Amino acid sequence: MTESGGRWRMPSLKTPSEARAWLLRHGVTISKWARCHGFKPGVVASLLAGRSQGNWGEAHKAAIALGLRSPPAPDEEHPLAETQSQAAQPNHGGVPS
Repeated sequence: MTESGGRWRMPSLKTPSEARAWLLRHGVTISKWARCHGFKPGVVASLLAGRSQGNWGEAHKAAIALGLRSPPAPDEEHPLAETQSQAAQPNHGGVPS
């Protein structure tokens, strides 16, 4: 995101073909990019081929990294934040805290 005139605007999103062309211009294979960013190459290939929209899970994270989808706003709470924080709390032998 960039700031212009006190307002935040999202950078323009890429289409799958634009993202594929970007990798090609830089001489990077889909597999290499995927491995370097911690994604399965098949997930990234599906995004760039248009077979996946990147709505959930690893495909969603890869789509954001490729610039195909917008990341959530920084001040937006994750929908599972409450359950994740409860799961992170230690359980002392089954005794509730």
